[in-house]
Amino acid sequence: MEDDAKQEPAKLTMENIRHALIEKHGQPLSEDDPILMVASMFEMFQMEYDSTLKRHQAAIEKFMASNSTYYADKVKQSTDELLDRAIQGTIRNNIDAMADFKQSMTDFTKTNRLYSAVSLCTCLISVCLFLGWLGWYLLGRA
Repeated sequence: MEDDAKQEPAKLTMENIRHALIEKHGQPLSEDDPILMVASMFEMFQMEYDSTLKRHQAAIEKFMASNSTYYADKVKQSTDELLDRAIQGTIRNNIDAMADFKQSMTDFTKTNRLYSAVSLCTCLISVCLFLGWLGWYLLGRA
C-alpha cells in the first residue's frame, strides 16, 4: 500500500493528449477543441479521487491506531487474568477436573456402545427383511 502512495500520478496534460491523438488518428486538434474539455474533466475527477483516497487512508490509519491500542490493552488484560487464574489453580483442582473428564468419557463410551448395538440390530433387521423380500420375490417368480 505504501508503494502505491509513493508512486507519482500520471501527468495528464493537454499537450500530451493532443500529441497522442495526432499519433493515433493523424488528426491535429486545436488548443480550444471541445474534446480537450473531457480530458480536463477527467483530470479534475482524478485529483478529487486522489484527494478522497488520501482522506480515507488517513481516517483508516487513525482508526486502526486508536483501536489497535485499545484491543492490545484488552488482550493484555485478558492474558493477565488467565495467568492469574492459572497460578491460583491448585493441583487438586486439576485432579478433580481430570476425574470429571474421565467420568464424562466413560459415560460417552457407554452411550457409544449402546448406539453401536442399536445400529447393529437395525442393520441385522434390515438384512433379514431384504433377504425375506428377496426370497418372496424369487419364489413368486418361479
